[in-house]
Order: sequence, then C-alpha cells, then structure tokens
Amino acid sequence: MLLIGESGVGKSTWINAFANYCSFESLEDAVKAGGFYPIPCTFSVFDPRTKKVIVITSWGEGEPGLSVPVAKPGESVTQNPNEYAFRHKQTVINFIDTPGLLDTRDAGTSKHFNDKKHVDNIFKLLSSYQEIHAIFILMKANEYRLSDSLQYTLTEIFKRLNKEACDNVVFVLTNAASVQFQPDTLPPILQQFLENNKLPIALPPNKPTIYCFENYTVKYIAECKNKIPHNEYTERDAPISWQKSVKSTQELLHYVSSLEPLPLDAIKSITDAFNTVSMMSRLLLDTMMCIYKDVNELEEKKIEAEKLKKEIEQNPREFASEKLNSLLHITETKLVHNTLGYTNVVCESIKCSKVVGVNEGRDKRLVSTQVCCTACSGFLLYFCSSIGWQGKCRRCGCAMRMHRWTTTETQVVKKSVYRPKDEVVDEIVDSNEALRQLKEGISQFENQVKTYEKEAQKMIEICAKLNAFMQQHASLVTSSKDKLLECLENQRQTYGRSTDGSRQVGDLAKIRNQYEQELIKAKSCSLGVKDVPQLIEQLCKLPIKGDEIQQAVNEDKRARRQVVHQGLESKRNWIIKGASAVEIFLPEYSTEQTEQNSQTMDT
Repeated sequence: MLLIGESGVGKSTWINAFANYCSFESLEDAVKAGGFYPIPCTFSVFDPRTKKVIVITSWGEGEPGLSVPVAKPGESVTQNPNEYAFRHKQTVINFIDTPGLLDTRDAGTSKHFNDKKHVDNIFKLLSSYQEIHAIFILMKANEYRLSDSLQYTLTEIFKRLNKEACDNVVFVLTNAASVQFQPDTLPPILQQFLENNKLPIALPPNKPTIYCFENYTVKYIAECKNKIPHNEYTERDAPISWQKSVKSTQELLHYVSSLEPLPLDAIKSITDAFNTVSMMSRLLLDTMMCIYKDVNELEEKKIEAEKLKKEIEQNPREFASEKLNSLLHITETKLVHNTLGYTNVVCESIKCSKVVGVNEGRDKRLVSTQVCCTACSGFLLYFCSSIGWQGKCRRCGCAMRMHRWTTTETQVVKKSVYRPKDEVVDEIVDSNEALRQLKEGISQFENQVKTYEKEAQKMIEICAKLNAFMQQHASLVTSSKDKLLECLENQRQTYGRSTDGSRQVGDLAKIRNQYEQELIKAKSCSLGVKDVPQLIEQLCKLPIKGDEIQQAVNEDKRARRQVVHQGLESKRNWIIKGASAVEIFLPEYSTEQTEQNSQTMDT
C-alpha cells in the first residue's frame, strides 16, 4: 500500500499509529508498554510544569533503537521512499512511506525542485513491484478550502497514475478529532477537484473511500513515556480517539482486502515515457539546432558557388587553388559529450544560459549553461558548497531548483564531411569541371543533412507519441506545457536575448511547428502499454544518436535500481504477536505466496 500526501500531513506518524493499533488491545496497554514506534520521531510539546515548549522523543530516555534519521520539528521527516512490513500470522501488510510533497525545503519557490525529485523516486521504487493493492492519499480532515498546496499535491499524484488506478485510491484523513471524526468540509472540496479533473473516484456514501484517524494518540503515548502530565480533557479524549481510529483501521483493512490488486504495467510505462521525453528534450533541440546551422551554411555555400562560377570562368586556375578548395571543404556540426571524471553543478536558468558560437572560446554547446561548482563533493545538491543555507547559489544567485548535477561536458565541434584532394583541384581548368566538383561536394553534404533531418524528425515523432501516450493513459492531464515545449520556450528566450539570435528563434519556431503537428497525429492514434518500450527501443536504434540515447536510458535504469536498492536497505519488518485491537482479517495468501513473503521478511 502506497502512502502519498503533502509534507506535514502525518504519513510517518500514521504508520506508527497503525503499528500501535495492531499491537495493543487498548490505549492503556500501549501506554504501559511504552508504545511501538517503527519510525523514531520527535514532538514539540508544552510542559505544564515548566510552562515551556520542549522537544520529546518516541524512545524516551537514551538513544533510539534504530539508526533512522530523525527530522527536527517542523521539517519534512521522510526524504526517501521507505518500506515497512508488518506480519500477522500469514498476512503481510506492506506500507511504502514516501517523502511529502510541498517539501519544507521548497518553501517560497515555484518550481518545486525537491517535490519533483520525490515524485520521480516514488515511481522509481514502484518499478520493483508487479502490483499494489491500494494508494492511500493522506489529507488533513480540517481542510476548509482547496488550497494551492492541496491542489498541487493531488495534481502531481494523479498525473503520474493511470486511469485504472482510480479504483484503488483511498483517502486517509488525519487530525480527525478536530472535526469529531465527521469531516463535513473536506469531501465537498475533494469532490470538486475530482469533478473538475474528470477523475472517476466515488466518495461516500457511494463508495467507502474515506477513513478518519487521529494521529495524536501516538504523541499521547510518547508524552506518557516522557512523563509529561495531561489535563482531564486530554485523559478523556485520548481513549475516544484511540477507539475511533481502531475502528477506522479495521474498516480500512477490510475495504482494501476487497479490492482487486492494481497491475503496475501502465504506471511503469507512464514513468518510462515521462523520463524518456525529459531526457530527449534537450538532446533533440541541440541536435535540431546543429542541423539548422548546417542547413543555413549549405544555403550560403550555394550562393557562394554561383558567385564563384563567374570568377572561375574568367580565371579558373587562380581561383581553383584558393576559393574553390575552401568552398569544397564541407563540415557538419556535431555535439560531443565528454566524460569529466567528476561531477559539476550547472545552472540552467534563463539568466545563466547564453548563446556561444561554435568558433568562440572552447566551442561549448549552442546554448551554454554556467558551471557553478566544479568537482562537487556534496552527496546531495542541497549540500553543495555553492548552495547557501537559504537555497540560493552563492556563485550566480539563482535558486537551487535551477541547478543540476552533470558528469559530462557537451561541446559543439566541426567535423569534416568532404575535403577534395589537392590534385583534384589542381586538375580543374574550366568552369564546368569546377562546378561539377562543387555539386559533388554539396551533394554529399545534402545527403548527410537529410540523414540528420530524417533522424531528428523521427525523434520528434516518437517524443510526440510518448507525450500522447501519457495524455491518453494518465488519470489527470494538465494544461501546462510538456517538457519539450518547456525546453523550446527556454531556448527561445535565451536566443531572444542574444544580439544575433533572430535566425535561431526562427529555427525554434519551425521545430515547435513540427512537434505540434506530430502531436496532433499521435493523439489520434491509440497507444498501448506495449508501445512505450518499442518506441524507446526505436530511439536507441537510431543510426546517429541511438548510442547516446541508449546511454541515457541505461543511466535512468541505474538510478531506478539505486532507489530500489535504498528502499530494500531501509525496509523494516515487524511481527505482530498476540492479541491486538485490530483484527487482521485480510484473506490469507496461498502457500506459494506465503513462502515468498516469508523469504522477503527473512531477507
């Protein structure tokens, strides 16, 4: 079961609450035992004896029992997806705890750098599963309006889920005691969001998809463990919240056990398509801009050839050895990606991007990004020495979200395509022979350009199909620009600031027009889950750029394996023994499934 929600809603606390409900018959028993905290945590509480706010821990005195990072009060607790497994007899209940969206480190920003990274990691971890039973979306029961933060969280979730996933979505409401376990305001605004985005998720009374919980019981147990006295109102309300939450847990597990498991093939394909388009966007634009540069140079050579024809007619030998030799030397513009052997941090903001000519400086890419940290030693971008504590770069002043790591340096270089031999040029004695040589050289160049144009067109076509697939299968399709259109706009603005970038702006307009036409065609086709790997395979087999794309795809797979490996390393297993408040009555697995689960638990 996947847990998703905005930061601070209480996902990790809810897992701790679940562990206590399944381990103890009553709140009194939980207090006597000191509670059960799979996820060590801290709480800020008011100490009535000292009249001060103090910080208490879930483990009370001494050190925590697990080497799990504990966040400071108010910070986002979970920074990577983690797995927690509870076994009761033959039933194994797995929770995938995920980082909260609207991460506290993104406060005051608009690009949601950490949120997007969290979403990517969530779906990378899901790639290790064949199916899941439910997607729990945690929200606060006392929400009174569809805030921007709530809308952002829901949008980020549903645009990466397939339409069939709607049948397995469950809304878990925390802070339910504040509304007496009767959330009157949240269901209507939730219904509004679902209707506005055409999401087919039924709410009560049509379908039991909302469950109320009070996470304070976990804090209450920790307060007792830390010998914090309670007033009579707390002593009266805490057992009531416990009992109501226990009932909700029973009903929730019963409902989830009745759901058909959700196969993850479609979600994996949406993720693959999203990652491929993101990776292809910059590569595609760089390649297309190189092609347009070469096409423009070809047109200039044709004009120059016509002028040279007249000059050769007057004095063929003199001009054959000079201008003709230079004209027949034809080059193509290529991108070369060099491995650095270390990691640089570059800024991709419009402010720090600039147009660099091929023969200027060290021949960087057509649109060059600024290197803000060379050979960065930080294990997270947040800890880069160039990033200040306020999340801004000390080098360029741009926000951290505009920066990325790179282990390669991209250069734009000129490669010789055709160069006539000296003796061939020396033998030219009339204008007809000179023009024949001109046509031969230009013909070779035109063929090379056609090959590039054909491949670039194929890249545009496949990107359009992948984007169309996402729009056809995702639960929610936003009106915002896709990654390729976003990159197009960023480069248009960058070239627009250049004094001689008008031609490139026109070239980008042509690319945009090509892409939008292909997108219209792709949307009229029915694309299935099996089409995505085939389309990606076609990209990897392109004769010119295929190897480079394959390398990027392999890097994405490596990053996915790393997230899965981190999830397995952090996975915690607990066995629920004896009587508990919650009766675990999920259907028992088959013998084969039970053996597989036992092996997983033992591992």
